[in-house]
Amino acid sequence: MDIPKIKYRDLALREFNERGRLKDRLTMLERSARSRAGAGVNGGVDEVFFSIDELEERNRIRMVLKIIQLKLKDPAANGHGDADPLPPVKHANYVEWCDPLWVATRDYLNFRARFVTSDVANPVEHITANTRVALVGKDGKPIGEPTVALAAGILALDQVTPPPVAIDPRIAYDEERDVLVFDDSVEIDPNDPRYRDGFMINADQRHPAWQAMSATFFKAIGEAEGYGILAKLVLQRLGDVGSGTVDLAEYAGVMRKLAARGITEDESQLGRKVEEALDNVQNTGSSNTGFGDGATETRIDLPDLEALGETDIVKDHVLLMGAVICGAMLDELKAFQAVDIILTNAQNGSLAISSGNASKLLYDRWKRAPNRMSESERRDIYAMTMGQPGGNPGIQGNTDFNDLWIRFVSSVSSYVRQQDVDRLLRAALPSAVGMQQVRKAARDLAANLSLHGYGMTFYAALDLQGEVKSLIALLSEPEILGAYGAKNMWQVVDTIATNDLGGARTSSRYRTLATCGAIITAWLANNIERIVRPTGPIIDMMDIRSPVPRSAGTKATSNPTDHDLVNACELWLADTAVSDQRVDELAQPHESPVMTSKPVWIPSIARDYMPDLPGMEAIGQGMGLRNSAALRRH
Repeated sequence: MDIPKIKYRDLALREFNERGRLKDRLTMLERSARSRAGAGVNGGVDEVFFSIDELEERNRIRMVLKIIQLKLKDPAANGHGDADPLPPVKHANYVEWCDPLWVATRDYLNFRARFVTSDVANPVEHITANTRVALVGKDGKPIGEPTVALAAGILALDQVTPPPVAIDPRIAYDEERDVLVFDDSVEIDPNDPRYRDGFMINADQRHPAWQAMSATFFKAIGEAEGYGILAKLVLQRLGDVGSGTVDLAEYAGVMRKLAARGITEDESQLGRKVEEALDNVQNTGSSNTGFGDGATETRIDLPDLEALGETDIVKDHVLLMGAVICGAMLDELKAFQAVDIILTNAQNGSLAISSGNASKLLYDRWKRAPNRMSESERRDIYAMTMGQPGGNPGIQGNTDFNDLWIRFVSSVSSYVRQQDVDRLLRAALPSAVGMQQVRKAARDLAANLSLHGYGMTFYAALDLQGEVKSLIALLSEPEILGAYGAKNMWQVVDTIATNDLGGARTSSRYRTLATCGAIITAWLANNIERIVRPTGPIIDMMDIRSPVPRSAGTKATSNPTDHDLVNACELWLADTAVSDQRVDELAQPHESPVMTSKPVWIPSIARDYMPDLPGMEAIGQGMGLRNSAALRRH
């Protein structure tokens, strides 16, 4: 394949990732300032709440992002926001890039070396996560020499540390008109080639990394030139294999593999050797080729086991627990029994209501009675999913749920409290230890909920959710409220429970627990990827200290933020009367219970003998075998 037609994938991906990193960093800096009470008007940030270094970094990032997004404007054109672009004599207005490694490589090629027919420019394609870009010169023509691609690939493969980017000091940002302007009054060194190259973003040649990169750059150029005609032949072959797409780092890796094997441009089977080397670089080759021998690798690169497939935690199984918890709280509040009393009174004529919507709802409930869950069936669901006592003794209940639930809630509370203490008394640095304890508690709880949501339990929970909604609709009917002299459904339940069911419960407590349970399970379900990953933040402290206002139409019970999670955990602990000392104790990590990724069927005869086998006691318990022989003996 012709080299000028080849496009490069990893070059564009690095630029895409760098732009995303700058946006994330800018957001973090501004949220950090807001957390120090630096919220300004109209969503702005008071600059006084930035440190000197933060303010300098924030302004530099904003300028870089604006340069990438906006065209340069002439402030003297007409004095309006629609100012004309600056004349080319002042600035060439090339496409701008901000990836430090590429910008430094481009500047070294243009300032320190002359190995191509024209100066190197930035690729001109629109950058997305899937973009492939071609190498071009300032004349707009594709670069046909392999030296540029190979040198850039070698620097990327060796993970060279580049200097940060710097902005042409004559460029300023007019915030009022949202344009970039050119300031001729800024003094510059006229002999500095950076200010004659036409780019607004260049490598910072005053940074120590610029000089440190010099040796590695010229070493890379020497290596690329040393391959001679072989570099061109290999690049053409890689272009054919990749249908016109090549990774720069893979290109450099293939060249080194071939050089280590002593292969030259005269190799009769060069195409096959290139493909074998590429397989080895990508870790997909066979060891019998001579290239795939693991003993010849010079570094250890272990696979990410979490990235090999989707997580075993099923989101819908975790999410359904919110409905189960809500149903359990309403049962504790005697809401289901209260509705049955209302239905009985309506049938015998002691409930004075007209033939309106309330009567229709009651009739529909009576008609669906044979298909509706009974109280004992609801208790069975609570036992299977939450380990709540009161279900069928023969059911294998979720006996780990309570411990895992309170450990997660306590871990979140303890972590956030400790962060506030550290912020006041120590350095404001993230506590990785506490964060990982929260992650482990969240992972254990989510895995437990997912395991006990398989099979009919999932559909039973959906049915229970429908029962809860119909119950709320009936109890909220104005005629029902008027018949019992109540202002809301909770007063109806309290009245009936006091008069007919042996006493009322504290409705505000169970309402809070139901809402908190829904928020916590929804957060677990929506953040499974964050939970199972071994690295990265588990809770965003900026969201806790400076929560973003909730958009219209969203609810905390379906789309909870980290701020909602922390509030729900604190409310749960408060309503269940868990003391601070007890919270710290419960937050301590424990060994995870043995849990399979899904229920595993075991014949009954094997189930009886399994606990008697050495080392099998824990496995039997992890599969929910609570009625095993060993346990029965105790």
